[in-house]
Amino acid sequence: MHITRRDFLKLSGAIITLPLLPKTLLANTSVIPVLIYHDISIHFKDEYTISPALFAAQMEWLYSNGYTTLTFKEIENFIKKGKTKAIIITFDDGYASFMDYAFPLLREYNFKATINIIGKYVGSFIWMGGNRPMLSWDEYRYIINSGLIELGCHTFNLHIKGGVTTFSDKELRNDLTFFQETIEKEIGKNTEILAWPYGIYNERSIKIAKEAGFKYILTSKEGYLVKESKFHEIPRLNINNKIDLISFQQYIDNYN
Repeated sequence: MHITRRDFLKLSGAIITLPLLPKTLLANTSVIPVLIYHDISIHFKDEYTISPALFAAQMEWLYSNGYTTLTFKEIENFIKKGKTKAIIITFDDGYASFMDYAFPLLREYNFKATINIIGKYVGSFIWMGGNRPMLSWDEYRYIINSGLIELGCHTFNLHIKGGVTTFSDKELRNDLTFFQETIEKEIGKNTEILAWPYGIYNERSIKIAKEAGFKYILTSKEGYLVKESKFHEIPRLNINNKIDLISFQQYIDNYN
């Protein structure tokens, strides 16, 4: 007998709390939560990590409650049509765990997502409380063929805790330009999506990013994408192990 990943989640009890959650959601058609995920792991417990079980339960909750996942290019059209229950799912950095835990579920639910890549670490490792493997360009080519995944920039080599504001205009411009050249060579097209490392930026950074071809610029400021939001300063909600399933629902639905 064939059993889907969704059936397995139900049988394993990963979504046992779902019946306890309210069913009335998202009356406001002009509000779109933008979620940030990073690594999915059973080994790391920091603020940039979520467990596979909790991530799976959150995806099942979104699916069961009728959410539509969007790419950034779909935002304006979706708001104009006045549809409800929209959400954007983003993953920052580009961890290899995406292939093991996220992509199979996204494909199961036909969910779209954006991965913001640190160019320098593609196909390598990054130190974040331990060595963490990163996705390769071959893996990126494979997952974008699904039609569900779009790629964004998390800078090529400026992912440091001080953020991009510690670099000169020339250094930032060269880095973003080199990222665009690299992704066009590897994937066949550049990107209009940029997420600031550690959420640090200023007006100078935004100006340079726009000149480098970025339209949808993502911050780490907590908030929701609304009709009046500026696309060059999109707020997001950071999701990690601290956000259990009931908190997840409340976090998303906080503006009602």
